[in-house]
Amino acid sequence: MVTTTAPTGAPEAGAGMYEGLLRDLLATGAMRRDDTVLVQFAGAFDRDVAARLGLERATFVNLAPDSPSARLDDAVQGDAHRMDLPDGGFDHVVGHAGLHHCSRPHQALHEMYRIARGTVVAVENQDSVLMRVAQRAGLAGTYEFDAVADGGGTTGGVDGTGVPNHVYRWTRREVLKTVRTFDPGREVPVEFHAHWLVGPERALTPGMRAVLGERGAAPRGVRAWAGTALNRGLNTLARGQGNIFGFVIRKDLARPHPWI
Repeated sequence: MVTTTAPTGAPEAGAGMYEGLLRDLLATGAMRRDDTVLVQFAGAFDRDVAARLGLERATFVNLAPDSPSARLDDAVQGDAHRMDLPDGGFDHVVGHAGLHHCSRPHQALHEMYRIARGTVVAVENQDSVLMRVAQRAGLAGTYEFDAVADGGGTTGGVDGTGVPNHVYRWTRREVLKTVRTFDPGREVPVEFHAHWLVGPERALTPGMRAVLGERGAAPRGVRAWAGTALNRGLNTLARGQGNIFGFVIRKDLARPHPWI
């Protein structure tokens, strides 16, 4: 069972989608504020989101909690590929923009799934036809360099090291096959969400930032208008292929296959 929806509030960024998905789970009762929540790849942003949403029992984990990319004093250290936590140890496991930093992203997703009792929430990058065209045109990066630069060349890359990570992009089919491989005895609903966000964010290449960023050739107002118009047009015509990609795995709604 697969559903494709847009989270409440029509978020305009990956961060907005992440918070929007959590708000929707709270609004529908699938998540409660006193549920236990494991936040993978956590940084100060994640702590702020948890505080805004009133999540009372959130645990923050990062491979390198003291790194500039995390900047979260109360995060505990943990390897996303092999967490020292029991099966179903948390009601929910969530992660924003972290799986693509893992050398084994499917294994990291497996750990999120294994530990969660209710839901798994992830917001990542999407591998779509239009995104592949953008990569070939040099408008979207294949490796992430800026995070390593922010980390002084020693962290921020793959598995928290100074090596720039390959930007792993997911497809809907890949997520479904992965979940079905993890849990072959049950049909597990997965909700998919996507939208475009094109602008001077660090996920884009230097060439694209030069066009839309603070130092672009066109006047600032024109650049802002062009960026807004581009995003609006892409989301109107091809929202489902957007670069921002979120999925919610609903273990709480899983049912055994009839043949089990």
